[in-house]
Amino acid sequence: MSSPQDIWAPHLAAGERIVWSASVSAKLVAADRLRQRGIAIAIFIPSAIVAALLAVVFMGAIAPTPMINPNAMLAPVYFAFAAAIAVLAISQLFKLARPRQPDAAHYAATTARLIALNADGAIASEIPAAEIGDVMAGGSRPDLVVLRRDEDSQAAAFPIRFIERPLEAKAIIEETFPSPPPPDAALVSTPP
Repeated sequence: MSSPQDIWAPHLAAGERIVWSASVSAKLVAADRLRQRGIAIAIFIPSAIVAALLAVVFMGAIAPTPMINPNAMLAPVYFAFAAAIAVLAISQLFKLARPRQPDAAHYAATTARLIALNADGAIASEIPAAEIGDVMAGGSRPDLVVLRRDEDSQAAAFPIRFIERPLEAKAIIEETFPSPPPPDAALVSTPP
């Protein structure tokens, strides 16, 4: 088995060193997949039942009768709702078959940037030190999200998911890449 440094060595520039690294926890990924499957089942079952009931109502509304059926005018509405809810139910089956996979398998903070590697060892995403802003922890795991300093930037935030001890990682990242001090209020000129 290779050491953790071996996976990072091809991606480090001269003089760049690793300050912190972590790999995705298989236990946390499995727990998230179980949660995703539970939600998909909880949505699929009632959706399938409601879609079937609406289909029955639709069939009853279009069935030929000796008298005028007042529900016949609502048949397109029943069909539209039945189809929409059936699509919702079917989409949950796809979530059961293929749950979301983590985007990255390894994360590291170096002296110059944050890097995420995919399972193949290729760089999945990175953020240079000059762009690292606030680090936010949140969610049920919790996950970390590293925001960019430039709030108007179109570049995505840097997510760090499924790692053990995320709050420890947050502290290390904040210590390694401190936020710039806010502009001094005395230096800001006010209009007369």
